[in-house]
Amino acid sequence: MLPDHQAHLWQQSDFPHFYHNPAVVKVLEEEFQAALSKLDHILNSQKIAYTDVFTEEIVANSEIEGVILDRESVHSSFASNITPSHEKEEGAVTLTRMACQVGADRDQELTHDLLHSMHREILKGANFPAESIGAYVGDMKIVSGDRFDREPTVVHEGAPKELVHEKMSEFIEWFNQCPPDSPLTNAVQGHVHFETIHPFCDGNGRIGRSLILMGLCRDMGRDTPLALSRAFYKDTKTYYAQFQAGLDLTSTIRSLTPLFVNAVTETGKILELTAFRTRFADQSEHLNPRQLKVLNRLIDYELRKGFDGGMNNTKYQKITGIGDRTALRDLAQLQELGLMIKTGQLKGTRYHLNVPHIIAEL
Repeated sequence: MLPDHQAHLWQQSDFPHFYHNPAVVKVLEEEFQAALSKLDHILNSQKIAYTDVFTEEIVANSEIEGVILDRESVHSSFASNITPSHEKEEGAVTLTRMACQVGADRDQELTHDLLHSMHREILKGANFPAESIGAYVGDMKIVSGDRFDREPTVVHEGAPKELVHEKMSEFIEWFNQCPPDSPLTNAVQGHVHFETIHPFCDGNGRIGRSLILMGLCRDMGRDTPLALSRAFYKDTKTYYAQFQAGLDLTSTIRSLTPLFVNAVTETGKILELTAFRTRFADQSEHLNPRQLKVLNRLIDYELRKGFDGGMNNTKYQKITGIGDRTALRDLAQLQELGLMIKTGQLKGTRYHLNVPHIIAEL
């Protein structure tokens, strides 16, 4: 707990000198690296496009802050190199591309100008004064409470206008010099550091999560994303609790490690679904339009929130508009081709995509 006159982390005299227990964090770093090694095994076994991972990360990064993007527009920008038709999708796509490309380029460092460019991208089409877009404003307050009969509560107050540039200079210096052998610690520390300054009028969360991505790409020598925001979105309570951290980040890194490990796991699941989509596309000559429609629909469900209960004859008929016997033949053929796995009997019969993580959960 901070003293009353130091209500916010950036006000502490020792800020931004974060620290942690090396013995505890070493084990957590190893856990994160072990998860990455499993992901690399998936990648090394077959060449897989990252289009779906990019799409899910971009959409989830915005969704955490209540900004809903057109998923198909975002996906098309990577799959077909089409510029999204709306500015907010275009800006979100560019932000994530910048994070991955800058992170993978070890000769390029984070700068004030780069951060301002990221802010301009994320606020494309937004209704903010021109002078506050692509600029630090300071004095940003985060409040809770939306009832008219209650005073809103200030839960966090960022650095003031007169200090925000100085505080961001400290952050940039740390970001460019932090050692790459502790990617998990860097990710947590950098996020807490940036968000407690809260320099921009809007989009601090989206930019902050993109900076996590940038740092991880740099530390791990990659130019592709992890499904970070997807994992954060599944446990926002733990994610937001990090902003109550003090300078000692040991417990914060411990509590966030499962989210980062889950981000790696989620990335692997998305890549398995992408590989499966490629696989049945290669068999498309043996499939009718109904089967292709159902397989694509199931993949889309799995990418978003999962498809509970598996596919059965009744569900197949509703999706395709065909009769009972034709549905049975279609499903049987999908099983014969190895694209779906059958479980249960009679009315309990279900069909599931033949994807490793789905089969493992049956």
